[in-house]
Amino acid sequence: MQWLLDHVRTSKTKIAVYLAPTRALVSEIELSLKELCQSDTGIEITSLPLTEVYFSSTTGDKKAVFVFTQERLHLLVNLLGEDFSVDLLIVDEAHKIGDNQRGVILQDAIERVSRQNPMMKVVFVSPSTQNPGELLEDAPNDMPKTSVNTDMPTVLQNVILAEQVPRKPKEWSLDLVWGDSPIPLGTLKLSNKPAGLKKRLAFIAAAAGGRGGTLVYCNGAAEAEDVALLISQLEGSEKTDDQELLDLADLARKGVHRNYQLAPLVERGVAFHYGNMPSLIRTEVERLFRDGKIRFLACTSTLIEGVNLSCRTIVVRGPRKGRGNPMEPHDFWNLAGRAGRWGNEFQGNIICIDPKDEKAWPVGVPKRSRYPIKRETDVVISSTDELAAYLENRNIDSLADLAQGEEFEQVGAYLLNTYIRLGTLSDAAFAKRHSPDALRKLDRSLEGISALINITQDVLVRHPGVSAVGLQRLLEAFRKYEGNIENLLLAPSESVDAYDRYVTVMRRINANLYPVFLPDSLIPLHALVVVEWLKGLSLAAIIRKRIEYQQRNNRSFKLPVLIRETMSMVEETARFKAPKYISAYMDVLRLFLTEAEREDLIDEDFDIGIALEFGVSSITLLSLMELGLSRMSAVALYEKIARDDLDKEGCLAWINQHGPNFAGMDLPNLIVRETLQVSGLDDPEAGHEFSE
Repeated sequence: MQWLLDHVRTSKTKIAVYLAPTRALVSEIELSLKELCQSDTGIEITSLPLTEVYFSSTTGDKKAVFVFTQERLHLLVNLLGEDFSVDLLIVDEAHKIGDNQRGVILQDAIERVSRQNPMMKVVFVSPSTQNPGELLEDAPNDMPKTSVNTDMPTVLQNVILAEQVPRKPKEWSLDLVWGDSPIPLGTLKLSNKPAGLKKRLAFIAAAAGGRGGTLVYCNGAAEAEDVALLISQLEGSEKTDDQELLDLADLARKGVHRNYQLAPLVERGVAFHYGNMPSLIRTEVERLFRDGKIRFLACTSTLIEGVNLSCRTIVVRGPRKGRGNPMEPHDFWNLAGRAGRWGNEFQGNIICIDPKDEKAWPVGVPKRSRYPIKRETDVVISSTDELAAYLENRNIDSLADLAQGEEFEQVGAYLLNTYIRLGTLSDAAFAKRHSPDALRKLDRSLEGISALINITQDVLVRHPGVSAVGLQRLLEAFRKYEGNIENLLLAPSESVDAYDRYVTVMRRINANLYPVFLPDSLIPLHALVVVEWLKGLSLAAIIRKRIEYQQRNNRSFKLPVLIRETMSMVEETARFKAPKYISAYMDVLRLFLTEAEREDLIDEDFDIGIALEFGVSSITLLSLMELGLSRMSAVALYEKIARDDLDKEGCLAWINQHGPNFAGMDLPNLIVRETLQVSGLDDPEAGHEFSE
């Protein structure tokens, strides 16, 4: 991080973009950069894709570092268009260019800003990469390129095998992996018989990680919650009176649900961690784990996706990534890299349970491996015949009958846009990695469908992963619509007809763009969550409304499952699928309204992509997030603010005026703390005496 800030300070760089694969990592990097340059008022750090910071840097003396996911980078470029200029692009976890679905979005983002900024410097960062030079292959031939290939360990990582002693379920032998001859370390004695796989994880973790700093890898959020609950009941996990842990428990109860299982667990120094949790809760869990107050943390694959969380010990059994897929060796070692991170611990232990169980470890405990990079686009193009057939069949009458969409839709959309832009795939940068015959075959398939497209190039480039065939099909549906043209529009989330409009728009997207809101019977629920998210409702309010709905309709439910499903729907529908496809819907609608000479219906001041990404529909709520507040804190404050049109300065003035009364507003202490920190009102030198 420090090298990035030093470079920005000492070079001519005005705009730098740091790309991270997940929102969790974006939040962590943004916070780290802000801490490193607290005293430097000449650099602004932000993770919001808003134009104000950009223009204040390009027209003034300040410099800016944007910390984005690939989707947020597309959002900012969509707002700025050809005016977008960037001097330095850093791509962290660059091997994610090979990920299913989002890998092509990352590749498209890199290529898009590179075309607009041919002199831009690009830095790819990827841990334990087998072939880092692969990332430089598509750079212009006349650009200097350097690849640094190193795999030097900075700490000692011990892989320890744990197997039950025959006939003694409470005793487990431990052996250190050392070449081909394991070294016996001794016997681990458990206080209880570990009946069941979850209890094995929990009891062994508790016995081996008594000093704390122990991560327990679980295959899914439900398992993480169950394992954490088991650990919390064992000796050494007594209820705490530590105020920071009590504050986190209070936030979990008020920010999610009064019976959210995390709350009583953290009061005993135990927690769980998964990607769909609210960012303020997740980052506080991480901070308290680093500080040693949370001693045991049951986690999921979020830890592989880049969250920089180090520990003393990792306990794992039969790790999976995705839907039951055995974890690849490079992912296992990416996870193992959390044990004993340099600067925190000088050595770490990875305890692998039941190493000889073939169901748990199909190929045994993975040997140290480096990550082979291969772009998602290259993998899909290698299935040339099937891909060509998919493209030729893309305009099928019923999209519900479209086969292999999960495999080919994203890359197919990328290839069609590339063909429309260049006239042939043979002129694309990736062409050198594929046979001329394969490219000609794909060209023939693309030629036929591209002839049907008259969607403008600027609309196509704004929506990576959305097929031009679908966009054209949607435009034709608008042209054939015989009802009131205003019925095609979305309604503001506060409008009484907002829910009905979103249901209709989602069904229209499924029928014309791509069947994404599935199953069809759940579209009303998808629409309801999206509208509630846009209204700025808190996660706790959305969960409460789902519970009330279930109760009104006499439907049984399990609270932990409902909470996790709601979190997942917010992340996957409201913050990923809806922004991607509803933004495309609105752009095509703008084309149609212009064509129909109804520009009066176009709202140029409202960007649905930004609104959905952050769950806001008012200027005040967005301004609070511009200050650096998490959405949870921004929503909690917005509930206390009367006006919906406050800019950043107006929000700061409100905080300054009402800060002394926060204690009487029943705001969680962590929200008060974050508010005072981002507004600068917790600075003792400023003379403020606000109490949490």
